[in-house]
Amino acid sequence: MEVQTVALYGAGLIGSGWATHLVCCGRRGVWVYDPDEGQLKKARERVRSSLDFLVSEGMMEPDLAREGLESLRFTTDRQAALRDADLIQENGPELLELKRSILADIEADCRPDAIICTSTSGIMVREIARDAIHPQRVVGAHPYHPVYLLPLVEMIRGDQTDEACLQAAYAFYKSIRKEPVILKKESPGYIASHLMSALFRECVNLISQGVGTMEDID
Repeated sequence: MEVQTVALYGAGLIGSGWATHLVCCGRRGVWVYDPDEGQLKKARERVRSSLDFLVSEGMMEPDLAREGLESLRFTTDRQAALRDADLIQENGPELLELKRSILADIEADCRPDAIICTSTSGIMVREIARDAIHPQRVVGAHPYHPVYLLPLVEMIRGDQTDEACLQAAYAFYKSIRKEPVILKKESPGYIASHLMSALFRECVNLISQGVGTMEDID
């Protein structure tokens, strides 16, 4: 499957970051869904602010930023956002039962062949997809904030994730200038969080031994 139409479920920091990044990569007609109209308004302002920053740094042309922002489709209509999507990027809070509920909502309105990428930083994908109608379509895809600046996406298989679906999602992320890494197996915290935890512990250790100040370590 080649991903053409993208829907973002959840318009918080990660959802807004994805919207900004997709605009920067020339994607047009991206749907941004959230049940909260106020959250959608905040998301639009976050995207605008992020694009303004990129323009100010010479990383994007003003006309492209304006056209990209105007092309985003912000909506509280879940069915309209999901029904034609090839790939749905879920960005809900890191709560297992809520993730399962969101996945059920997505499957109620999306195509049966749509790829569903869940943005989780540590929950096992097999647990999120446990009650899914099409668990083979569920892929873990953990980006890093801000999404439009940091390239890493950690990709995780569930125990029923279809390999072709995983590879299609991988190809999509590569096409939008991401650096996806497919984990060989599920592990709490995945790769980057383990590395960051080790670095943080060593920073605390160096400060506690008086080797350097907090400012020095930073």
